[in-house]
Amino acid sequence: MAKDVVESKEEMKRNMEGIKKDEEKKDLKKKTELKLDKTKQKLGEEKEKTQEKLGKTKEKTQEKLGETKEKLGEEKEKTQEKLGDVKEESKEKWGEAKENLRDVKDEATFKFEEYLRESEKEGKNPAEKFLSDIISGFVQKTEDVNQAMAERTGTLTTIPLADVIETDNSITVIIDIPGLSKEDMDLGISKDNIEITINYDKKPPLTSGKFIQKERGYGTVHRTINLPTFIDVKKASASYKNSILTITLPKKQKQMTKITIE
Repeated sequence: MAKDVVESKEEMKRNMEGIKKDEEKKDLKKKTELKLDKTKQKLGEEKEKTQEKLGKTKEKTQEKLGETKEKLGEEKEKTQEKLGDVKEESKEKWGEAKENLRDVKDEATFKFEEYLRESEKEGKNPAEKFLSDIISGFVQKTEDVNQAMAERTGTLTTIPLADVIETDNSITVIIDIPGLSKEDMDLGISKDNIEITINYDKKPPLTSGKFIQKERGYGTVHRTINLPTFIDVKKASASYKNSILTITLPKKQKQMTKITIE
């Protein structure tokens, strides 16, 4: 009997321990569930705050994007307007350039045709006239330099001054050569120029003293004058009177041969 009682007490003790353990498990489970609930609640709150922040950030970002798009639109409009102005200005300048080129072309054509007429009038082809003009310009420049040097330094022989006068039928050249005789001059004539050599006194009349001013010519001077057209050399004439040399040069006339028409 006593043994059965003892067993019943131990069994009750085990049952009590089992019940206690179950209750502890239940308490632990409740505590865990409470912690989970709190954690879920916190996570929910954090999620809500995060979503709120994301919403505000998204709103600000969209607002900034809108402003950026608006500015880009304004810049695009201004750029297109500027491009339009540049395009219009370029068209105007290109039109002016084309007009200027047309004017230059017309002027060049006119001058070329005028050059051809002058060449035909002088009895030369354009290449001959071009070469003759270059030589004439070079000679004239050389004579101008010599004259300037003579006027400045008084050390070179004086270059005689000349006028060239053209009429329909002739060319007249008038040259000032004071203080000499016709024997002191040599005159040569070709079909398109004249050459004159003048022999001044080689030395001043006084052998002593020094120059304070020197303008008179001494020694020999040579000058070539190009003519604007061909002349008839055989009919040329010259005269020297009152220190003026006058050269008359009839123009070379085109010779035509009549042909009988059968």
